Amino acid sequence: ESDALNVFTCIGNKARVVSGKAEGAVGTVTGIHGGCEHVIIYFPDEVLEKLKINDEILVESCGQGMKIEGCEEIIVQNLDPDLLEHMDVQVTENGGLTVPVAGIIPSYLMGSGLGASHSYSGDYDLMTSDWAAIEENHLENLRFGDIVLIEDSDNTFGRGYLKGARAIGIVIHGDCIAHGHGPGITTVLVTKKPIIEGRLSEKANIADFVLSREY
Repeated sequence: ESDALNVFTCIGNKARVVSGKAEGAVGTVTGIHGGCEHVIIYFPDEVLEKLKINDEILVESCGQGMKIEGCEEIIVQNLDPDLLEHMDVQVTENGGLTVPVAGIIPSYLMGSGLGASHSYSGDYDLMTSDWAAIEENHLENLRFGDIVLIEDSDNTFGRGYLKGARAIGIVIHGDCIAHGHGPGITTVLVTKKPIIEGRLSEKANIADFVLSREY
């Protein structure tokens, strides 16, 4: 029953409490978790203390279907336009993008979520069972909200391996002890071609762009 909520909700969307003691409070969507079909929302601590089960939250969904002028080969999914505008994304001469990222992930480290029927909601997981590979790729310090580049990964519709494909994603949940699972990543900018580049940056977390705004 939550499919529409999960598909139309985008990371960075505003979420407003519309019932209960916290009515009127505003938060920010920080992830869409597949399988359990969760929409993950950040609220300040003082708002969380007032929330209870069955309080209603209205998500102001905006972003699915968005296009970037001059980047016909790149699909935007699961991303709020206001967040994209503030992410310091640069359009390149070949119709690609350069994006600030906290890490670059090779496709062989991606696990649970591969083969999904579509990529317009949910996430898939960075596997951490081979910790030496995690350290080799400098991924051991990833945080909630970090923006990452996934190499050779086609997320244009579903999720799978494709040499040269690129995906920008956002870390939405933490690690897991189950084999094939790990930190979840929701994809937001995807292409079948090697035209998205990651620029390693210390300012590559959604908190740097939207979560600092006043509520």
